Amino acid sequence: MKTKYFSKLFLALLFLSTGLAAQNSDNNPILISGTKFTYPLIEKWITEYTKINPNVQLKLVQSKANTQDPDLNVIAHFPQKDELKENDGIVYAGRYALLPVTNSKNPFLTSIAKKGLNKKDIDKLFFEAFNYGDDQKKEKPKLPATIYARENHSCASTALAGYFGHESSEIKGKKVLGDDIYLLSAVKKDTIGIAYNNLGYLFDINTRKLKDGIALLPLDLKKDEKNVLSGNVDDAITLLERSQIETIPVVNFGFVYSQQNIRKEVSDFLKWVLTDGQKYNHGFGFLNLNKEVLAEQSNHLTERLLSLK
Repeated sequence: MKTKYFSKLFLALLFLSTGLAAQNSDNNPILISGTKFTYPLIEKWITEYTKINPNVQLKLVQSKANTQDPDLNVIAHFPQKDELKENDGIVYAGRYALLPVTNSKNPFLTSIAKKGLNKKDIDKLFFEAFNYGDDQKKEKPKLPATIYARENHSCASTALAGYFGHESSEIKGKKVLGDDIYLLSAVKKDTIGIAYNNLGYLFDINTRKLKDGIALLPLDLKKDEKNVLSGNVDDAITLLERSQIETIPVVNFGFVYSQQNIRKEVSDFLKWVLTDGQKYNHGFGFLNLNKEVLAEQSNHLTERLLSLK
């Protein structure tokens, strides 16, 4: 009789603890906010992580609509001075590449395809205003263009400007509000429109091919590199992980967290992202961290979070 009693008591306590854990997860989910173009990958991470951790609830929330401070803020540029709080830490989780893009019917594509644009050409295109009047001292751009760019504080604008040695406020052109995907909409409506975007938006992640209506702006590259970039997204990722190309910024992205208030559930999720989660990066057009940086991030996370139980 006593054995049956203790068995029932054990099962009751087990069900109670499981229920409390699930209730605690529902009442205190892990909130993630930040750079929108990373959301498709983060949604995949959340889906796969909760399959093996069903009692953990993770939510992607819009920054403006959320009244609570998120546990994790996605950042996709090198943080500016005073951008982080004193006790904030960053765990980088992957990389993304920014490529110049234009309308597939741009009449100047053929004329620049043979040589391609070098880093100086790209710099002049996005960061210098030109005068076509009587002032002949001002250098004309290599091709007429309407530049479209995100607002100055966006991660992509900050990253692009930083790579070329500028402030994001120095990017010229028409500002496009909202997500980076709207840059492509603007370019598709303008035959001489030029913008920049990440691989996950430039390529269809299902067909792995460049999206209809757009073309990558020809760059001054080796012949084999040109062929790779005009192929599919997987070939482009392989090239960019293997080689550093002067005209293509490759930027880290990751999570900002409070080192004072981080919970064990958050720590466990970040550890998973740096291990099992990396295999999903390529599927959404993102590059993996190189082995040295990945090891550095794992060690950083372990050292900072040793006190968590």
